[in-house]
Amino acid sequence: MPRFTGRKPFQQEILSRHVGEMRNLLHALELRDIFEEDENRPKMDMYETSGDIVIEFDLPGFDLENIFLKVCGLTLVLEAQRPREQNDGKFICVERSYGSFHHAVLVPVNIDPAAITAEYRLGVLRVVCPKCGERQVPIKEI
Repeated sequence: MPRFTGRKPFQQEILSRHVGEMRNLLHALELRDIFEEDENRPKMDMYETSGDIVIEFDLPGFDLENIFLKVCGLTLVLEAQRPREQNDGKFICVERSYGSFHHAVLVPVNIDPAAITAEYRLGVLRVVCPKCGERQVPIKEI
């Protein structure tokens, strides 16, 4: 006769899944800088080709001089600003975002930061990050 331990067999699986989700959320929070209340996050797609990691951000209606891109290690940080358009009428519905936009993306493989290129066309910022070989860490005996 099997012994009843009081634990259901799938509880450990559920707990493991929840712990994994919490780790993913904490990792995402680590990548984000402190957000102001009026900051937004643009939509993004990331895909991999044989030699590149390509990241595309939706930034419709932005001026090129208001888009800033920087690389911090393996994290790509996008910051953008879009001012609210002035009009004479009274808003009935507001769905478009204005203000500060921020998105920090951890690139999943080693990339060559010196060879990153970006192109802004038709409201889409396309960032191409060429892959490089494995990162070599020198070991020095003392």
